Amino acid sequence: MMNILLAHTILGISDLLFWGIVIAIAVIAELATLNLVSIWFIFGAIVSLVASFLGASVALQFALFIVLSGIGFLVFFFVIKPKLANRVVRATNADRIIGEEGTVIQTIDSMTGAGQINVRGQIWSAKIEGEGVLGEGELVKVLDISGVKAVVEPVAEDTPSS
Repeated sequence: MMNILLAHTILGISDLLFWGIVIAIAVIAELATLNLVSIWFIFGAIVSLVASFLGASVALQFALFIVLSGIGFLVFFFVIKPKLANRVVRATNADRIIGEEGTVIQTIDSMTGAGQINVRGQIWSAKIEGEGVLGEGELVKVLDISGVKAVVEPVAEDTPSS
């Protein structure tokens, strides 16, 4: 049994170990990105690992890996990706505060990342577009939402608030 497991070598290591390493690297890459960038390599490497265990030649193992990874990529690119791109993005209430004016209720400091605003009766963590500090009571305009923080800029004194 041990002779079968060590029958072929790739880069000086057992082919079983080689495909195990390929699977591990592809899984780590996939988990690190979560963008489906290596899922097809995982499938190809698993099939090649099984073929290796069954005693297939190194050439057949690589052919299986390349062909199945290619098919996986094409299925993803032409079938799965278009369906992901067409999914409906549901707007949340968060986007309603973009463009609104609010009041700083806790000093916003770009160095510490601290700060809160009150906009439309809601309390939001906030950060400044750029560098600086905005004190309590200052008027701000919400430019965007970044994560869970409102990105704000100070409102000029002569601009009427809404």
